Amino acid sequence: MARLPLPSDPRRILLIHFGQMGDAVMALPAARALGDAYPSAEVTVLAGRSGAAVFRLAGFRPVWAVDRAGWRDSAWKAAREMPALMVELRRQRFDLSVDLHSYKETNLLAWAAGVPARVAMLRPTRSWPRLITHPPPPDDPRAHLLDRYCRVLQPLDIMVADRQPRLRADAEVQVWAEREWPADRSWLGICPGAGHPSRRWPADRFAAAVAEWAQPLNPAPGIVVFAGPEENEEQLAHLRRLSGAQLYGGLSIPQLAAALGRCRVVLTNASGPAHIAAAAGSTVVTVGEIPMFDPVGRVLAVRARRSVADISVAAVAEALDGAWRSTSAPRSPS
Repeated sequence: MARLPLPSDPRRILLIHFGQMGDAVMALPAARALGDAYPSAEVTVLAGRSGAAVFRLAGFRPVWAVDRAGWRDSAWKAAREMPALMVELRRQRFDLSVDLHSYKETNLLAWAAGVPARVAMLRPTRSWPRLITHPPPPDDPRAHLLDRYCRVLQPLDIMVADRQPRLRADAEVQVWAEREWPADRSWLGICPGAGHPSRRWPADRFAAAVAEWAQPLNPAPGIVVFAGPEENEEQLAHLRRLSGAQLYGGLSIPQLAAALGRCRVVLTNASGPAHIAAAAGSTVVTVGEIPMFDPVGRVLAVRARRSVADISVAAVAEALDGAWRSTSAPRSPS
């Protein structure tokens, strides 16, 4: 494939990111650097549903959301929706596409949309190299994901200096969060869910670790449980029994970011809310996190040697104590 020169002043850029919620948070520094490098260009973000919500919260416009999980689970849905999306992408006449997460279907979308210059992460088994006109160095799956996203921009000579993801909800949502969790009390947030069962530390151990840690504290912290779609009532019952615990479910991503930002410490599985909390300015204790996916910010990770189920209650209680003592108050990202 003959390589066309990169546009020196692209007017329309397609930024593609089909990763999950936490992945989208880690993509924000690279996405912002791309926009800063081409201030006169319109950057359109194409992302999965939860990722699209993260990009909107970070201030990107326009953002198009696609149901990648639905495409994966239903060939009929993919066959109906992907061609329509491709037609709309062609109509936009993008000058440049940057595919940060890179799947074969996203490489194909950018090619089929007629984007002349296409930059994408060069993943060993997930990408279609022949469809990438300006490839970065080969991806290193052992590197931190945020750094891997920044590496994708090398063909554009864009260096990402600020690598801290930041999220802040709009004023109305912030006022709601400040009313729900006032500053006259220190709050512990708990996010016991995770999309995959292998990343879920048992809910009864969350409750036991928090009870062990909080028992000697005076004054007692406020405890807020943020329930996701993965937790059933039987699992949440363990957390409801914590003294004074509040339970919130069904929050939007802007609401979740504002709420977690009100917490002095957030205790969470290795999941999207861990990244939202860190980007919102909270201190985060993650259970079972893998180093290359660590949230970026004030983070204390409790590692698993094999399975997350092997992590002890005492180890998490100790991490909570260290995080609580090191953080005097929640700080909003600047």
